[in-house]
Amino acid sequence: MKISPKLFGFSMLFILGLILAFAPVDKMASHTVDASQLLNDLQHRNYYITPDDLAHMIINKEPGFLVVDIRSKEDFGKYHIPGSIHIPVKELLSSEDLKDLAEGNTLILASNGNTLASQAWLILKENGFDDVFILQGGLNYWVQVFTNPARPSGFYTDDELFRYQFRKAAAPVMMGTKLVNNETQKSETKISKPVFRRKNKKKAKFDEGC
Repeated sequence: MKISPKLFGFSMLFILGLILAFAPVDKMASHTVDASQLLNDLQHRNYYITPDDLAHMIINKEPGFLVVDIRSKEDFGKYHIPGSIHIPVKELLSSEDLKDLAEGNTLILASNGNTLASQAWLILKENGFDDVFILQGGLNYWVQVFTNPARPSGFYTDDELFRYQFRKAAAPVMMGTKLVNNETQKSETKISKPVFRRKNKKKAKFDEGC
């Protein structure tokens, strides 16, 4: 069943209400959330960063971002994104390390899919973490993108071909079989701060997971 952006947004706000209702008061930061802005972000999914954008940031060694893996210890031990740190979702608010590391950094939450990461995003936004994004599709989609990239067929654009070639070339680094080094070829587009490119093209289907 296809869920409309409006219904998805209201569902996320309902989850936020439950979180606020049962969260311990003494652990809540004094922070007021702009409900209209939050709803706008939820409806338009402005809080996503694509695997391709994150891969460019990792290879280019961009400053000012931190990937936070909120999965279980077991899942993190099996595989994780290069350079990511592990903080289980239940420990997000109690982690002093996260509070320190968030200073001056964009936080990018990574789970197996979108559901758990979206809940964590809401929790952090409510508790004063403003610069927070979610890895689109989570680790399930990440692995799909870099282990089995779809080769363009028929009539395709230069951008589609470049994206395919980039995914093939970046796969050894993104899947942990090759380390990022100073000799790694950098992207033609150099950015000094994370820039999340958003396009109005039809989105690829991927396993939501948790």
